[in-house]
Amino acid sequence: MSHTSVIDHDETPNEFMLTEGESSSTLATLEQESPPVTLATAKSGPCCEKCAAPLGLGVVTICRKCGWYASLGVCVEVDPNWETATDEAGSAQPVPQTSHVMFWINLIPRWGWVIIASAFAVIIESVVARLVTPADSSLRTMWSLGQLVIGLIAVFCCHVFNFMSLATEDSDVNLLDLVLRPIRIWVRTFRGLPRRLWFVDTLVCGLVAAIMSPLVIGGIPYERFWDWGFVQPPKQNLMGAIMDRAKELESRNGADNLEDAVGDFAGKGDITGGEQGQTAPAAPRTKVDCVILGYQLDRDGRLSSLLLGTAYRTALVYAGRVSPEMGEAERSDLLGRLAAIRTQQPFISIPAENVVWVKPKFTCRVSCTEQRRDGTMSETKWDTLLGTMNAGGK
Repeated sequence: MSHTSVIDHDETPNEFMLTEGESSSTLATLEQESPPVTLATAKSGPCCEKCAAPLGLGVVTICRKCGWYASLGVCVEVDPNWETATDEAGSAQPVPQTSHVMFWINLIPRWGWVIIASAFAVIIESVVARLVTPADSSLRTMWSLGQLVIGLIAVFCCHVFNFMSLATEDSDVNLLDLVLRPIRIWVRTFRGLPRRLWFVDTLVCGLVAAIMSPLVIGGIPYERFWDWGFVQPPKQNLMGAIMDRAKELESRNGADNLEDAVGDFAGKGDITGGEQGQTAPAAPRTKVDCVILGYQLDRDGRLSSLLLGTAYRTALVYAGRVSPEMGEAERSDLLGRLAAIRTQQPFISIPAENVVWVKPKFTCRVSCTEQRRDGTMSETKWDTLLGTMNAGGK
């Protein structure tokens, strides 16, 4: 009995023990599986196996919190800068957009802005020269001509130096390119920018300076460019009238003197030609070619006025007086040349006193507002001295 009871007593605890083991194993299994279910419901996406922190959507699955590298099964040290760079909050910031002004500024290279600034500086200098210098002054003329010459010299020197620089590097560049194909040389230079930048910059500044000189500054005396020192000849009608008068005087050998013959031809008219009592109409000025027949001196012995004759209705008639508008040197030179051809009698009848008569050799051009019926001119002004002629008269 006792033995049986012992056996029963031993079997009973074993049953209880199995029950407790089963229950404990069951409880242990629940404790290990329950946390992932809770984390999966709380967070979305992949998580770290060690600390359950979210891994993000990166290709490399390294936990930024504990450094667990699941692919290798080891823990690594994480750089804090890498954490900042891969932070989702930082990557979500919008990228600033470039404005239109900055886009065009960045579109032009730095060497391009250097060329533009240099050309703009030359333009400003030309405008300032235009505003500072007086109109029709010698200062503006000298400034404009100086800028024009300097600009052209700069362009020429840059072209030659650029050709020599390219010829030393490329055997295809020959001497004909310097004269016949200059654009080809500069195209190659522009393609190589910013190399040889100072060549291109100086060339552009020289061209702008040469262009701005006549267009903006002005003051260039273009009429002097065509003055080669050749004196314009008088018109043919004036020369014909003088020759006819000279032939007529030569044919009158029976006259007592030249003054009587001239009096028969031209008459004893008043030298003023009826200028009194008439008002000058507002009419454009007309240029007339005349011949110098005499001159008058002032109190200081300088050339004061010239007495002129002109062709009117195929005859040589008295035109009036004019004061030559020229410098003192030119005025003295003309006086000396006229004094060398003095004569005692006038070529045509001109009743005037204190006049030194000369042969009809020097011609000039004057302007007037009106030429009257007798050939005299009103409001006569000096224009220029023309060429010389030989009438063959006395």
